[in-house]
Amino acid sequence: MANPESPQDAYVAANRTHWEQMVADHPDIESADSVEAFLNGDSALLPVQRDELGAVEGKSLLDLQSHLGVRTLSWAREGATVTGVDISAESVAVARELAAEAGLADRAEFIQANVLDLPTAHDERYDVVVTNFGVLCWLPDIDEWASVVAALLKPGGVFYLAEHHPIATALSDDLGADDDPITIENPYFSTETPATSSDEPPHKWTHGLGEILTALIEAGIDLEFVHEHPFSVIQRAPEMVQDADGTWRFESDVDLPLLVTVKGTRRSDDT
Repeated sequence: MANPESPQDAYVAANRTHWEQMVADHPDIESADSVEAFLNGDSALLPVQRDELGAVEGKSLLDLQSHLGVRTLSWAREGATVTGVDISAESVAVARELAAEAGLADRAEFIQANVLDLPTAHDERYDVVVTNFGVLCWLPDIDEWASVVAALLKPGGVFYLAEHHPIATALSDDLGADDDPITIENPYFSTETPATSSDEPPHKWTHGLGEILTALIEAGIDLEFVHEHPFSVIQRAPEMVQDADGTWRFESDVDLPLLVTVKGTRRSDDT
């Protein structure tokens, strides 16, 4: 007899349906400006991402939860042969079209799959595995995610994470706008059920920084660094200003980690 669907599976399935509809209804959800800028030759990567990961020329690179593929294809422009994975078939279809339009189809592949299921159907290993901003909140099991990262990396391969800092996502969305105090509005530590209170998707989970790092270490990733940054890839409050690198910063005395980057290496299978 088949196992009944778990609540987590149901939440993930609801999220997938939500994203399929969102992308179908709004194919420019990534931001029409960012897509146009990419097609005009701009990179969707922050300077900190390129500087910290280093040269990817000639390497195979896997981007987990790639959405519409703008950042995935930006890594292709850096010289990598890229594979993007996303749970949404609509997102994958848009990414493939974007790759063709950008003249990168020969160096880019996109796969529709739940990242947590990927190793069972995809046995290729990569030189580099990356994840970009705003993806970990869609995963109910961070330990399983870390195992997937390790399974898809070649021994000695590099993992690089650039993500909204868990501290920032726990705080109020306006981060003290209009002189209101900054408050804790979302859980910081891991939640077994979605942190969002609504029964309707999207459903999100929270994962503290210690949980994320420990999961990677236990999965076989030796950490090289963990960097916390006082800037964000999104405007989290009206008083934040955008700098020359395209990131958002507070001009006031607000001093918070808003973004975290992590780099590590896959231990060899015989250690």
